[in-house]
Amino acid sequence: MNEIVNVVTHNNGSVNRKKVIASPYEFTIATRARWEMIVADEDITIGAGKLERVKVKEIIVQKDMLAMPCAFSHHPIASVIKVKTLDGPSPIETDRIINSAFVIGQESGEIKKGDLLSVLNLYPIMFTREATRPVEVR
Repeated sequence: MNEIVNVVTHNNGSVNRKKVIASPYEFTIATRARWEMIVADEDITIGAGKLERVKVKEIIVQKDMLAMPCAFSHHPIASVIKVKTLDGPSPIETDRIINSAFVIGQESGEIKKGDLLSVLNLYPIMFTREATRPVEVR
């Protein structure tokens, strides 16, 4: 069922909203997957329970790949909650470049450039029906 939603993005510090007609669709996840390492690309101090954005070494995610951070903690100071792409929200039908991660401090301490923060699970998907592209509403 189609629904009108706001797609929200940042642009030079301001928040932009674009109304689109979008619809849910189904997909199948493949039985093979790939792991990519999420590695810090800067030094940062983090506090216990604090959410921070950390610059990470770029990870290229090919189109039609579902990306999910691993549920297990790989770093003793912080856990990766989400990853962010260079260009902001992008459809799964396009290639994306991850360049930062949102982490929450498990305790206060230092994240150093080169630290393994987590592993990113990449799952190829296949649409079970033709997906509809969101259409902007004016």
